[in-house]
Amino acid sequence: SGSVGQMKIDEMKRRLTSINPHCNVTLIHDFVSKDNVHDIIEPLGLTAVLDAIDGSKSKSALLAACTDLEIPVVTCAGAAGRTAPTLIRCEDITKVYGDKLIRTCRSEMRKRYKFSEGLSLQETQKGRKAKKWNIDCIYSLENQKIVTESDGQSSFRRCDGALGTACHVTGTVGFCAAGRIVERIAQNSLNVPQR
Repeated sequence: SGSVGQMKIDEMKRRLTSINPHCNVTLIHDFVSKDNVHDIIEPLGLTAVLDAIDGSKSKSALLAACTDLEIPVVTCAGAAGRTAPTLIRCEDITKVYGDKLIRTCRSEMRKRYKFSEGLSLQETQKGRKAKKWNIDCIYSLENQKIVTESDGQSSFRRCDGALGTACHVTGTVGFCAAGRIVERIAQNSLNVPQR
């Protein structure tokens, strides 16, 4: 309760520097958009990006910018309405199904940022494989719970709607994403995203 009302990024910096005072944390109090994303990430000289943006337009802009700048990226799918942390997986973003956020994001990336088209069901059944975008995506195999606004308290957060999130699921997603980046750095196998 001591951090209620605080900015998430300010609190995260406080926690990180309490663990390691030598940790270099750069705070940017802004939202990512297609108009500012290059200005935000290009000067940082990043090794990799862990994306946990909830909105498809901002997420798409960030993933496209990482592709433009050849910065490896791991993205997180939606966690709202899911409760099973044991069903979290990692796969190329082109192979993730059952997640509305990622589906919308892929559509926007194809339409606005010229990413390669997916395959039709018939092409997939014939054994053809879609071109990977080299963007690791942490997602859940669990079907999202379906709750109408009248079934419960409505959330004021648009990313969750009436569903809300379970901290044991969002925490697992975050740890899996961070683990994927650490694993790829340790193995010197960071993937550069591609259209």
